[in-house]
Amino acid sequence: MIRGALITHNTFGLPDIFWREARFCLNPATELTYMLDPSGPVTVRLPADLRGAVIKRRSEYLAGRAVAALALREAGLPEQVGRRDRAPLWPKGSTGSISHTDTRVIAVVSRSHAGLGVDCETIMTPSQAAEIHPMVLTPAEAGQHPGILSFSAFLTLVFSAKEALYKAVSARLERIPEFCEATLTSMSADTLHLDFEGAIYVAHYNIDALECLTLVQLRE
Repeated sequence: MIRGALITHNTFGLPDIFWREARFCLNPATELTYMLDPSGPVTVRLPADLRGAVIKRRSEYLAGRAVAALALREAGLPEQVGRRDRAPLWPKGSTGSISHTDTRVIAVVSRSHAGLGVDCETIMTPSQAAEIHPMVLTPAEAGQHPGILSFSAFLTLVFSAKEALYKAVSARLERIPEFCEATLTSMSADTLHLDFEGAIYVAHYNIDALECLTLVQLRE
């Protein structure tokens, strides 16, 4: 299910964040044992309510919880990630986030941040972008589209940054916000600035022709 060795370095070079990233493939298994970590194997199992889920959902869950367990291990924390509805429930004294595409999975953990949100996305096709962009971008945000990116790539990037932001602040929220509640205020070569409820948040990003990755960190 997980293919090869994990990426363990923080893509953005940010301090106090433990990072585990891998490529994975679909597998009908109900448990996963990853054997290649230098500190020993890690095993994760599907909860009973997910054993009847489709293979894609089962594979995403197992791959995500495996890399999360290894990030927690490096942080010196219990390796078990609980659940609150569909959201991960992190051990006391930590914050974290998990994201995946169909082939890529990432987990980040911190002992010193108030919140973390990571999100990876496959770049949308032009038809996908045309369908969802009114739900993600206001006209003012769309006007910030830089010519160096296709509109599909720009939309995917802003979508991802808002996903990362909402994950980072989710513990403070009583509901799931709409995408247009956070607004893009500015953009540089490696960060986006988002306004949400009157506060400005920084989303770090990188992007290539196929995928984008974003991270929002909240300090105490």
